[in-house]
Amino acid sequence: MTAANKPQEALESLVGVFESKGWLDQTLRIRHRERRYRIFCSKKKFLAYRINDKGHVPQGFPGWPVCIITTDQIIDDSEMSQFPSDEPSARDWLRCINDGDFELI
Repeated sequence: MTAANKPQEALESLVGVFESKGWLDQTLRIRHRERRYRIFCSKKKFLAYRINDKGHVPQGFPGWPVCIITTDQIIDDSEMSQFPSDEPSARDWLRCINDGDFELI
């Protein structure tokens, strides 16, 4: 999927899916690969935010962003972390959303 390498095309692809489902500009809670996320897509950005499943974390640490796509950049967890990441990449999110490989929760 070459769109994952081009921010504008990647975002447009996600916007198309979110728009077709009536989800544009809405925050959704999903389960993907046995993990919980909040995802959001507008015409300006896509955001995937991992929800921390540990109930004992202090307030203010409910999760962390794992993928941000705007018209001019793609940032995913592998670029934000010093350590290898097993979070979905931008390419994985494109496939996941396009294929419906997630559960709404």
